[in-house]
Amino acid sequence: SFSYSVFGRDSLSEFTQCAGTFPNKVTSFSFSPNPIIAGQNITYTISVMNTVTVQQGATLNISTATFNIVTDYCKDLIESSSYKCPLEPGNYTFVFSEYFRTTPNDPKNTTIEINSRTE
Repeated sequence: SFSYSVFGRDSLSEFTQCAGTFPNKVTSFSFSPNPIIAGQNITYTISVMNTVTVQQGATLNISTATFNIVTDYCKDLIESSSYKCPLEPGNYTFVFSEYFRTTPNDPKNTTIEINSRTE
């Protein structure tokens, strides 16, 4: 697995690595548009260097102060980028988009910065 903490930045060099030893590393991360606009698609580009195989059943966990998402890493990230699990050691780049949902309670004309942790 890999893990890194996000502090509202758009380049991996400005991210803080979580404590611990992780055999698979995120080598670059970006998203567009920046800043993210609620009610629009966000396109993510994530490059990783795997030194161990990612097995079927691996999960991706994104935690913030306001929400927590646990998703199927193979299905939602790897296979959405035309790779298949198990994903052997090597260098990979995943590109995927998702819609940033809105609710009627969202503030209008406001920029919100949140801290996020992705594992």
